[in-house]
Parts: sequence; C-alpha cells; structure tokens
Amino acid sequence: MAAALCKAGFTAVYCTPHLIKSVYEANNESVKASLIALRARLDKENIDIELFPGREYYLDEYLPEYLKDPLPLGETNFIMVEIPIHIPQEFIKETCFKIKCRGFIPMIAHPERCELFGIPEKREKAWFRFTNSQRKDEGSKPNGSSILDYLKDIGCAFQGNLGSFLGLYGSQAQKTANKLRKMEIYTHYGTDLHSQAGIKYLR
Repeated sequence: MAAALCKAGFTAVYCTPHLIKSVYEANNESVKASLIALRARLDKENIDIELFPGREYYLDEYLPEYLKDPLPLGETNFIMVEIPIHIPQEFIKETCFKIKCRGFIPMIAHPERCELFGIPEKREKAWFRFTNSQRKDEGSKPNGSSILDYLKDIGCAFQGNLGSFLGLYGSQAQKTANKLRKMEIYTHYGTDLHSQAGIKYLR
C-alpha cells in the first residue's frame, strides 16, 4: 500500500486504525510500535513516504474512557471520531464538546456516510400539486442539519472520503458528500484505505 500511495503522489500518511470496544482494541503503544516497524521496513525498501500515528475512535459510550489517554493525529490536536448509526444526537454533542474542552479538535470521519447527515429522499412533486405552498424542496439540507451546525459552531473538523465522491459507498453517500462540499462543511479529505485494492481509484 505504501509503495502504491507513493507512486500516486502521496508524501505522508496518517495511519488511523479503528478503536472499537470488543472489536478493534489495540492500545496506543501497540499502534506506535507497529508504526516504528513499518517505518523501518519502508526505509529498507526505499519507499519515501512519511507516516504519522492516529486512531479512528468510535463515538460510543466507551469513548470517554479511551480519551483519558488519547492518540491524536500525528503532532496535531485532532481526534478523529466515527459517528455510529442511531447514536443519540445529545450524546454526540456532549462528547464532542468534552473533547473540545480538553484542548482537542474532534474530526468527524466521513460524515457523508453517516445516516444522521444523509440527504433525505425528495418527495414526489405531486405531493404539493393541490396546495399553494411555496415550501422549498425538503431534500435541500441534510437530515441532521441542526447538529451539523452545532458541531461546526463549536469548531469540529470534518473529513470527507475521496471515494464517496466517486460513488464507492453508494449513491446516497455520494449525494451527501457533494452537498456537504457545496455547503463548505469539509475541512479535510482522506482516502480511508484499508487495502491495496482501494488505491486504484486514486490514480
């Protein structure tokens, strides 16, 4: 993967393994040790790409405990979090606010793939046929526009997946990605690569 990324023009990579209770639970020291070993391997094979540690934290009830010893992205103060499906909005707000209060910046990973921020399906035009309503299309804003505004207002960052714009995660994620980009929500973009097979869309 590193060789392919280097060939595609990348000079640095943030390595962000998932941290999900009872699923992916490698500790921070293990992540850092793996990165040191990988750096040595890349140096040996003359692959010129810089590596930085990080995590993709699952924003659930276990996250506060993990954040007692956080691993931000490289030397930044960004904490990458993934919002699960059907998580209460108040819990999202409270957790992200607490992260901010600790001096870190929550970076919301691939919000376009989160059902909470999805663009609702458009209603049939006939629905308004016999009314004088001048209402705008209800599909013009993401479902979670209010929480989106809140997260943006408290200073959260938002990372879009490049593959979402190509439809790799379905048409709904693609529509939401394009909408969020037009709304200037995104502050960062990432590949979210998990294997070498996913690199082909970057070329």
